[in-house]
Amino acid sequence: MLASYPALFYSSIGIDEPAEYFIHFPDFKNSATQGDDIHDALIMASDWLGMNLVDYVANGEALPQPSDINQLSLVNNNPFKNDPDFNLKYIPKESFISMVNVNLADYVELDEPIEKKVTIPKWADERATSLHLDLGETLVDSILEKEIR
Repeated sequence: MLASYPALFYSSIGIDEPAEYFIHFPDFKNSATQGDDIHDALIMASDWLGMNLVDYVANGEALPQPSDINQLSLVNNNPFKNDPDFNLKYIPKESFISMVNVNLADYVELDEPIEKKVTIPKWADERATSLHLDLGETLVDSILEKEIR
């Protein structure tokens, strides 16, 4: 099950900061991760998103509605703009806003499986067998899809 949320990528290349990119998800409170370069930042952002969305689902919390990426601004959505103790220094020309995608199935913990008996129509069983579907995985994907909507 794929999920997408916008993220703000602030570049600090050449500024005395510990990471080259600081990443903020405006739809999540206290969200932050970082990456050494664009490639690493995108990986770290996707990983952060996957772990946090699955945590929301596991704790029965409603997932936030993704913001409209076209309504976001690096300046207006700066997570520190009202913080007198911290000034986020970044290079506007190298900073950007992007959607971050994650496959939630990659983050679902299956270490404590629970056996359930399910009844499905014969045709569905035949199709699942011919398609080599794992019915447990299919059910988990369906639950995650409903949770995201």
